[in-house]
Amino acid sequence: MRINKLTDYSIVIMTNMVIKDEVKMYTAKELAETTGIPLPTVTRVLKMLSKGELLESQRGPQGGYSLTKSAKEISVAEVIEAMEGPISLTECASDNCGCSYESYCAVGKPWQKINKAVKEVLENINLAEMGMKDESQKLLKLTNITEMSL
Repeated sequence: MRINKLTDYSIVIMTNMVIKDEVKMYTAKELAETTGIPLPTVTRVLKMLSKGELLESQRGPQGGYSLTKSAKEISVAEVIEAMEGPISLTECASDNCGCSYESYCAVGKPWQKINKAVKEVLENINLAEMGMKDESQKLLKLTNITEMSL
Protein backbone atom coordinates (compact mmCIF):
# COMPACT_ATOMS: atom_id res chain seq x y z
CA MET A 1 0.00 0.00 0.00
CA ARG A 2 1.29 3.41 -0.85
CA ILE A 3 -0.54 6.64 -0.15
CA ASN A 4 -0.40 9.23 -2.90
CA LYS A 5 1.82 12.31 -2.72
CA LEU A 6 -1.03 14.71 -1.88
CA THR A 7 -2.05 12.53 1.06
CA ASP A 8 1.54 12.43 2.26
CA TYR A 9 1.67 16.23 2.00
CA SER A 10 -1.63 16.54 3.89
CA ILE A 11 -0.21 14.62 6.85
CA VAL A 12 2.98 16.71 6.77
CA ILE A 13 0.99 19.96 6.64
CA MET A 14 -1.41 19.01 9.43
CA THR A 15 1.40 17.66 11.61
CA ASN A 16 3.29 20.94 11.18
CA MET A 17 0.16 22.81 12.27
CA VAL A 18 0.08 20.67 15.42
CA ILE A 19 3.78 21.06 16.18
CA LYS A 20 3.69 24.86 15.91
CA ASP A 21 0.34 25.55 17.62
CA GLU A 22 -2.69 23.39 16.96
CA VAL A 23 -5.23 26.11 17.80
CA LYS A 24 -3.67 28.80 15.61
CA MET A 25 -4.95 29.76 12.18
CA TYR A 26 -2.44 29.35 9.34
CA THR A 27 -2.31 30.79 5.85
CA ALA A 28 -1.42 28.62 2.89
CA LYS A 29 1.69 30.77 2.40
CA GLU A 30 2.87 30.16 5.99
CA LEU A 31 2.37 26.42 5.64
CA ALA A 32 4.18 26.35 2.30
CA GLU A 33 7.15 28.17 3.83
CA THR A 34 7.18 25.93 6.92
CA THR A 35 6.93 22.64 5.04
CA GLY A 36 8.80 23.48 1.84
CA ILE A 37 5.83 22.22 -0.20
CA PRO A 38 4.98 24.48 -3.19
CA LEU A 39 2.19 26.99 -2.49
CA PRO A 40 -0.18 25.74 -5.25
CA THR A 41 0.07 22.22 -3.83
CA VAL A 42 -0.50 23.42 -0.25
CA THR A 43 -3.55 25.39 -1.40
CA ARG A 44 -4.98 22.31 -3.14
CA VAL A 45 -4.37 20.10 -0.09
CA LEU A 46 -5.93 22.62 2.30
CA LYS A 47 -9.07 22.82 0.15
CA MET A 48 -9.36 19.02 0.11
CA LEU A 49 -8.90 18.81 3.89
CA SER A 50 -11.53 21.53 4.36
CA LYS A 51 -13.93 19.63 2.15
CA GLY A 52 -13.19 16.55 4.27
CA GLU A 53 -14.09 18.62 7.36
CA LEU A 54 -10.69 18.25 9.03
CA LEU A 55 -9.84 21.92 8.53
CA GLU A 56 -11.99 24.98 8.60
CA SER A 57 -11.20 28.03 6.55
CA GLN A 58 -11.80 31.66 7.27
CA ARG A 59 -11.56 34.39 4.65
CA GLY A 60 -10.23 37.86 5.11
CA PRO A 61 -7.09 39.56 6.37
CA GLN A 62 -7.11 37.51 9.59
CA GLY A 63 -8.15 34.38 7.72
CA GLY A 64 -6.52 31.05 7.16
CA TYR A 65 -6.99 27.42 8.07
CA SER A 66 -7.31 25.72 11.44
CA LEU A 67 -8.05 22.22 12.71
CA THR A 68 -11.73 21.43 13.26
CA LYS A 69 -10.92 19.38 16.37
CA SER A 70 -7.95 18.64 18.58
CA ALA A 71 -4.94 16.78 17.19
CA LYS A 72 -5.70 13.87 19.52
CA GLU A 73 -9.12 13.51 17.89
CA ILE A 74 -7.87 13.38 14.28
CA SER A 75 -6.52 10.00 13.21
CA VAL A 76 -4.17 9.33 10.34
CA ALA A 77 -6.98 7.19 8.88
CA GLU A 78 -9.28 10.24 8.79
CA VAL A 79 -6.68 12.26 6.91
CA ILE A 80 -6.12 9.47 4.38
CA GLU A 81 -9.87 9.03 3.88
CA ALA A 82 -10.38 12.78 3.43
CA MET A 83 -7.79 12.76 0.67
CA GLU A 84 -8.32 9.37 -0.99
CA GLY A 85 -11.67 7.98 0.14
CA PRO A 86 -12.15 4.74 2.09
CA ILE A 87 -9.02 2.80 3.00
CA SER A 88 -8.96 -0.28 0.82
CA LEU A 89 -5.86 -2.29 0.03
CA THR A 90 -7.56 -4.27 -2.73
CA GLU A 91 -10.92 -4.49 -4.45
CA CYS A 92 -11.56 -7.52 -2.21
CA ALA A 93 -11.42 -5.41 0.95
CA SER A 94 -15.20 -4.91 1.07
CA ASP A 95 -17.87 -7.55 1.77
CA ASN A 96 -19.23 -7.27 -1.77
CA CYS A 97 -16.45 -6.27 -4.12
CA GLY A 98 -18.28 -7.05 -7.36
CA CYS A 99 -15.26 -8.85 -8.78
CA SER A 100 -16.01 -11.38 -11.51
CA TYR A 101 -13.98 -13.99 -9.58
CA GLU A 102 -15.66 -13.33 -6.22
CA SER A 103 -17.87 -16.45 -6.19
CA TYR A 104 -14.90 -18.85 -6.26
CA CYS A 105 -12.06 -16.72 -4.90
CA ALA A 106 -10.29 -17.96 -1.78
CA VAL A 107 -8.48 -14.73 -0.84
CA GLY A 108 -11.39 -12.29 -0.39
CA LYS A 109 -11.93 -12.93 3.34
CA PRO A 110 -8.21 -12.88 4.23
CA TRP A 111 -7.83 -9.55 2.36
CA GLN A 112 -10.78 -8.17 4.34
CA LYS A 113 -9.05 -9.22 7.58
CA ILE A 114 -5.77 -7.58 6.49
CA ASN A 115 -7.55 -4.39 5.41
CA LYS A 116 -9.36 -4.19 8.76
CA ALA A 117 -6.07 -4.58 10.67
CA VAL A 118 -4.32 -1.87 8.64
CA LYS A 119 -7.27 0.49 9.05
CA GLU A 120 -7.38 -0.08 12.81
CA VAL A 121 -3.67 0.76 13.14
CA LEU A 122 -4.18 3.99 11.16
CA GLU A 123 -7.24 4.85 13.27
CA ASN A 124 -5.18 4.45 16.45
CA ILE A 125 -2.46 6.91 15.47
CA ASN A 126 -3.48 10.54 15.79
CA LEU A 127 -1.94 13.83 14.66
CA ALA A 128 -0.69 14.57 18.16
CA GLU A 129 1.37 11.38 18.03
CA MET A 130 2.60 12.19 14.53
CA GLY A 131 3.89 15.50 15.87
CA MET A 132 5.83 13.97 18.76
CA LYS A 133 9.58 14.35 18.51
CA ASP A 134 10.24 11.99 21.40
CA GLU A 135 11.53 8.63 20.17
CA SER A 136 9.87 6.86 23.12
CA GLN A 137 6.37 7.51 21.77
CA LYS A 138 4.12 4.50 22.12
CA LEU A 139 3.55 3.42 18.54
CA LEU A 140 2.75 -0.08 17.39
CA LYS A 141 5.80 -2.32 17.44
CA LEU A 142 5.81 -4.74 14.53
CA THR A 143 7.41 -8.13 14.95
CA ASN A 144 10.51 -8.67 12.86
CA ILE A 145 9.73 -11.03 9.98
CA THR A 146 12.80 -13.15 10.71
CA GLU A 147 11.56 -13.72 14.27
CA MET A 148 8.21 -14.91 12.90
CA SER A 149 9.84 -17.56 10.73
CA LEU A 150 11.76 -19.16 13.63
